[in-house]
Amino acid sequence: MNTEISKVLSFRLSGRFAHFRKFYTNASSLSYLIPPRTVIIGMLASVLEYKRDSYYDVFTPEKFKISVSVTPGTIIRKQMQSMNYLHDSYYKVLAGGSGKSKGFHSQCKLELLIPEKELIVYTVYAGASDEDALKTLEEAESKIRRGDLGFGMYFGQRQFRAAVGELQMFENVSFAESSDHLDSLCLQENAEPDMTKNAETHIVIDQMPIQMRKEIQDKKKDKTDTGRVLHSVKRVMYEKSGKRIFGNFRNCYRIGEKTISFYEG
Repeated sequence: MNTEISKVLSFRLSGRFAHFRKFYTNASSLSYLIPPRTVIIGMLASVLEYKRDSYYDVFTPEKFKISVSVTPGTIIRKQMQSMNYLHDSYYKVLAGGSGKSKGFHSQCKLELLIPEKELIVYTVYAGASDEDALKTLEEAESKIRRGDLGFGMYFGQRQFRAAVGELQMFENVSFAESSDHLDSLCLQENAEPDMTKNAETHIVIDQMPIQMRKEIQDKKKDKTDTGRVLHSVKRVMYEKSGKRIFGNFRNCYRIGEKTISFYEG
């Protein structure tokens, strides 16, 4: 594993609602409490205005290290909502083609994240492990500081807009082979929490997507359709409200006053 990280960009994301769909749900769309790695790199790609499914080789786990935590003081609730969706075939009616307007609606249960107080707030860390990744990271930082968010930043779905602030670029990043505390998520394989010291915490463990891969779905004479497939999944542990957790944690990094770990392990 490459433990070298030249710089880490830290920023906060905030919004009123969020939904980060669990990849293993179907009819009822359940949500993770924190944005998976795939969502964070999607946000960075959106700021840099990459086309859909074109950025997976740019933000590989070997080049980019991503971490996130609920910002302390934020309490997130889950609420199940019924969403009324339109089938794809409804386009034929709108475009003046054949078809009936009735029967194109379908309801789906959506697990919505809402704040107990005003906003949902996350602290995100993005680290660069080589020169190309550093240039990409610095370009993203420059655009965000200018208020140029490219295609925009969203909490899982386009109707859930996210605001970004409190940017910090850390140059002094030190690797710690082990730590007795942690202020972010951690891969379960690298974590041994001491439950006698975590009486006031609520630790969550979930299976989360790490990396997507572009895939050609259908190749015709004049057109090539592409999509994406899940490339890697890992079990991730984090504290529900962003509190510091105690125990024995491997492959950590010290950034400012925080000790964090990354989705990439």
